Amino acid sequence: MRQTPDLLSSRPARQGKRTSEVHELAMDVLTDVLDSLGLHGRLFCRSVLSAPWCLALPAGEHAHFHVIERGGAWLHLDGHKAPLALGAGDLVVLPHGRGHRLSDSPGRPPTPIAQLLPGKGSGRCTLLRHGGGGAETSMICGSFAFRQRQGHPLLSLLPPMIHVGGEAGHAPEWLDATLRVLAAESRSTSPGRETIVARLIDVLFVQVLRVWLADQPSDGSGWLGALKDPRISAALAAMHEQPEHPWTVSELASQARWSRSPFAARFTALVGEPPLAYLTRWRMQVAAGLLLRETLSIGEVASRVGYESEPAFNKAFKRATGITPGAFRRQKSAA
Repeated sequence: MRQTPDLLSSRPARQGKRTSEVHELAMDVLTDVLDSLGLHGRLFCRSVLSAPWCLALPAGEHAHFHVIERGGAWLHLDGHKAPLALGAGDLVVLPHGRGHRLSDSPGRPPTPIAQLLPGKGSGRCTLLRHGGGGAETSMICGSFAFRQRQGHPLLSLLPPMIHVGGEAGHAPEWLDATLRVLAAESRSTSPGRETIVARLIDVLFVQVLRVWLADQPSDGSGWLGALKDPRISAALAAMHEQPEHPWTVSELASQARWSRSPFAARFTALVGEPPLAYLTRWRMQVAAGLLLRETLSIGEVASRVGYESEPAFNKAFKRATGITPGAFRRQKSAA
């Protein structure tokens, strides 16, 4: 049962599963996992910077991204010795909110970006002009917030930085249209701009993750390796599509077209936990989203993720998150 339909997950339910559908199944599962993140993106500045310049962004809970429209920059990521050269058309995503600096040349003294932007209350994309009057660089800077960051199966696997290089001064073709509309909206004053920008940033994040996932080794281990395994990805897709179903290991093995024991062993080796343990964890991710985004009683949430008894659901949710569903809902509502 799909519980969070939105622009990232509008696809019909599958009537059958074939091992040749590996990429489709992997993207289905990835889309579900992205939905469960509670992703919310925004632009905070469009910058026109003239050499010499250096902007410092502190570490924090939000992920960041930067798009170089014109000119170039050096990215210095905290904890990395070598800076990364960025050119026109480049996009860089920093999923873990690490502190970093952007400059026209390595070694510049940094200026905290907070000194150059209006207070946090504005919530709008600001035009930032800064620097010494030399060669210009223009870029778009934004951030991602995740409602469900803690213990998420995807975020812990992402590298500190994902760099998508431009091609001859332009973004790659698959990304270019999104970035061009995003750049246009960053300059717009029309009603609804913030909503359009938020949706475009959602799409941007998914596009980047698709490419990053495709670049991972086909024989990789872990959760990403499981997505590329035709049998295990079929079982994962079944759990994600119907988390409320009372799955057994035998039924999941049947979805994978495999016998029970080798399926369970392979699943555990790749994913890092047995099938039913993963199912429980996924149900709690879905439940957390339902508690946050839908006006449902806790009993209704329990039913939607496969629990006939509200006390049993309460116990499982508290075991997974450390607090009861009611306390979780109150805590997030107050945040």
